[in-house]
Amino acid sequence: MLQSLERCSGLPIALDPVAGTLEWPGDRLTVGRVHPRSFAEMRDFIAEPDAAPSRDPIYTVYREMIHAGDAERIRSAGLRYDITVIPPGHFAARRHEFLKTAGHYHPLKPGSEITYPEVYEVLSGRAYLPLQRPNQTHAAVIEKIYAVEAGPGEKAVIPPDFGHISINCFREPLVMANWIARTPEYDYQPYRTFRGGGYWLLEGQSDTIEFEANPNYSSVPELSKLRPREVPELGLLRTTPLYMLVHNLEKLRFLSAPEEFTKLLVLRHCYR
Repeated sequence: MLQSLERCSGLPIALDPVAGTLEWPGDRLTVGRVHPRSFAEMRDFIAEPDAAPSRDPIYTVYREMIHAGDAERIRSAGLRYDITVIPPGHFAARRHEFLKTAGHYHPLKPGSEITYPEVYEVLSGRAYLPLQRPNQTHAAVIEKIYAVEAGPGEKAVIPPDFGHISINCFREPLVMANWIARTPEYDYQPYRTFRGGGYWLLEGQSDTIEFEANPNYSSVPELSKLRPREVPELGLLRTTPLYMLVHNLEKLRFLSAPEEFTKLLVLRHCYR
C-alpha cells in the first residue's frame, strides 16, 4: 500500500515502502533525474567492500522534484530541491553497517572562505546525519564530528565547512528532502578514500546502534550527539514543509550567500 507524503512534503507524492521508491502524478510534478545508487557505486564508501547488501540499489535520489509551475522561479533563485529515499537494511559481512548515502563535502564559494551549506528535512522515518569537519591540511584528521538524529518534520542544517552522510538505522524507509544552491558540485573523494565517515554506524545486539570509530582516519574525536532546533530566521519550522519555502525563496538565500548568515549558520544556533 502506498503511503501518502503530501501533507508532510507539500508535494503530491507517495512512498512505496516495499520497493523503496516514490510515485507521483506526472502532470503535476517535474523530476529532473531519478538516480538509483547501486552497490557497485557504493562499494568504496563502506566499512567492508566484500559485504552483501540486503538490497540493491542502496538508495534513490530524485533530483529537482518540484511542482511544474515552480520550476522557473526556483532556477532563477539558483536553488535545487531533491528527495532521497533510503530503505531499511544493511551492508552485511562481519559487521552489519546500516544503509547510507555516499557522503560528501561542498566546495568553497568563489570569493569566500566558507563552503556552501545545505538543509535537509525528514519527511518519513528517522535519520542519523553524521557531520564532520576535517583539518584543512590533513584530510585524515577529523577536528569535529557530530551525530545529528532527526525525525519527521525536523530540519537539519549542514553548516559551512562540514561534510555529511545520511544513514537509515531503523526498520522503516527514510525519506528526506533537501534544498541546496545549484552552483556547488559534491566532493565525494574524501569519503571514498577513508571508506566512509569518521564513525561507522552498525547494528548491535537487541537492535542497538553502535558507533565504531573508522580506523582509516588518523585522528577522530569523540562523537557528540545533536538534535535540530527550529530556526525561524531561516524559515525552518517543524510544522512547515521545507518545500513550502518556494513561496518565500528569500528565506533560502543563506544557501547561495552563506557569507551573509555566518551568525546563524553555526551548530549552537541550529542544534541542541
